[in-house]
Amino acid sequence: MKIALVTIHNANNYGAILQTFALHKVLSRYGDVQIIDYDNRHIAIDLDLIRFKPSFHGMLGMGKDIFRLLPRYRVIKKFKQFFAKYMKKTQKLSAEELYHGYAGNFDVYVAGSDQIWNPACISENCSVDQIYFLNFVPNGVKKLSYASSMGSYQWSIEEKCHIKELLNDFDMISVREKDGQVLLQEILERPVHHVVDPTLLLSKNEWLEVIGKNRELKQEEKYILLYSVPKTKLICSAVEYFSKKLGLKVIAIDQGLSTVGKVDKQIRDAGPIEYLSLFANAEFVITDSFHGTCFSVNFQKPFVAIAPGKHSNRIESLLSLIGLQDRIVRCEEEFGSLNIEIDFEEASNELYSLRKQALSLLSKVL
Repeated sequence: MKIALVTIHNANNYGAILQTFALHKVLSRYGDVQIIDYDNRHIAIDLDLIRFKPSFHGMLGMGKDIFRLLPRYRVIKKFKQFFAKYMKKTQKLSAEELYHGYAGNFDVYVAGSDQIWNPACISENCSVDQIYFLNFVPNGVKKLSYASSMGSYQWSIEEKCHIKELLNDFDMISVREKDGQVLLQEILERPVHHVVDPTLLLSKNEWLEVIGKNRELKQEEKYILLYSVPKTKLICSAVEYFSKKLGLKVIAIDQGLSTVGKVDKQIRDAGPIEYLSLFANAEFVITDSFHGTCFSVNFQKPFVAIAPGKHSNRIESLLSLIGLQDRIVRCEEEFGSLNIEIDFEEASNELYSLRKQALSLLSKVL
């Protein structure tokens, strides 16, 4: 079977590349998988050494890239090497080329995970990108989505009508968040499955196999790992509170010029393997990231999930599924009531069951 995967794969983003890797690996159990290398410049610019956009914020971003040129060069190289080693993709294709069939012939097309259905994420002008809804696929060919997400984006009435039309001929639709499932079922008037993120389709041991000998990247001392994406104000307080409470140094994975909170070590050039290794070897994790939460859970690391405001639905949805909703914190006053240790037995059993259900769903449709 020839399987085509359309997802957010060409970004300097740990969650994006690792969810692509995981879904590519799982789909490969059913046949030959190729990632459609859709040339979406809004996303792909993230892998440019020095990004430039003709705007005030674009100029600021370019300045930051220049000041961190060497670590940025190293991290982009690691991302590209990781992709080349583990995944297959088509030639780079524009939307027009995809509509003309240049991708080749496939038996199944999969709209993958991440926020591919969030216009604010995938386009410059916040418009729906039909490529991620597989509207270039020839009639009669099987189409499905796995853990696709619209994030916290609120579709307009017009967008809902458009999306209903785009998803009308999908053989199976699954999404990553509970609220996304409810919304799409209302729009489409058909069953929509709620499944776990692709990174959770692989077990802890499967991820450790990916790390391999790099498990030896252990730090000399025990540490708290900080991984912040939206960089909320509350996370600065969390770093101060939990580092004092645990008496441990803080290591931050952060490609920026500086990180949030007071940390002992900032790693600005971590590749995907190093990212995994740092999670696998941490004593405690502080994160406001969805994928940071995913890997904390999968590696069974005690963690605190700092609520990232309106973007909290992704984290809340996951933690509710596995009975760890008490790990999400919304204010400083909640720090003291959070148990440092976590009994992962129930959560691990729930995750195993959810993984089994998702894999069974994929197996049935494929």
